[in-house]
Amino acid sequence: MRYFFILLSVCWLLAALPAQAERNPFELDDRLPAVAAPQAAPATVTGNPFDLVPTSARAITEAGNRPGPEGVTDRLGPLVIQSIDPDKGKGTILGIQIGLLLTLAGLWLLFGDLLRQCFRGTVNDALMNQLYSRRSGGELGALWTCYLFSFLSIGFFLHLLTTYFNLGIGLSIGASWLTYALIIAALLGLKQLVLGFYARLFPVRKEVGRYIFTVMVFTIIAGLIIAPLNLAVSYAPEGWRELFLYGGVLILSLIYLTHLLRGLLSSTRLVISRPVHFLLYICAIEIAPLLVIYRFVSETIA
Repeated sequence: MRYFFILLSVCWLLAALPAQAERNPFELDDRLPAVAAPQAAPATVTGNPFDLVPTSARAITEAGNRPGPEGVTDRLGPLVIQSIDPDKGKGTILGIQIGLLLTLAGLWLLFGDLLRQCFRGTVNDALMNQLYSRRSGGELGALWTCYLFSFLSIGFFLHLLTTYFNLGIGLSIGASWLTYALIIAALLGLKQLVLGFYARLFPVRKEVGRYIFTVMVFTIIAGLIIAPLNLAVSYAPEGWRELFLYGGVLILSLIYLTHLLRGLLSSTRLVISRPVHFLLYICAIEIAPLLVIYRFVSETIA
């Protein structure tokens, strides 16, 4: 019985719904004299696409937007209002900066002794050998963590550099940052694959392994130095940003040249015994990518 009353109530409500489309008999506008009836304000076209434009005003707007006899469009107002937000993207940059700096502080607190030895090992061959032996021990995970952080740090610097000179890849800030980090990781990974293949063809596994480790150490150092420089590039006055960018490029170039020198010193036996193979490697793996990057950047700027 209860369900019968519920069904009857629903049917009664459904029967009353068509009355919503009729005029309300309790409206006072129809009972007022014609003189006293409120007159609707004339519809005006403001050009704002979000205004509720009556049908007549919309027809006037469309008629005004039609091309004239000479093909010229006579617009009564702009169809879209665009505004430029000067703070757009600053929140994302701030979040990335905080994340990188907090990660840098955590790595330094956890692996400070190892990182200090990495810095000293760039100029001391004995410390570099000690680092290589510790890599073979239980600190490989710490080195790989710092290595991955360096990809993110240098990738964000490349994003800031290309954005400043209008050479960006057309992605959002986060996507551009991760894309550059992946490009750096891919280039270094390809380089290590070529070196590993070279070590299998010739009896130079010891030298190649030490050189790959040298590349890892210098990449870690570059990432640690560039991380605070990214903060200066992002929030320095406009006149100083270009100086910090060129300074970062100079630092990365010096680190790259220093790592080549260290690799040359660690492979002295290979240079003496196999000079042709060494020159082929230098030209194909070290110099050729730099020339390709230089040509791409010069053509893009031109």
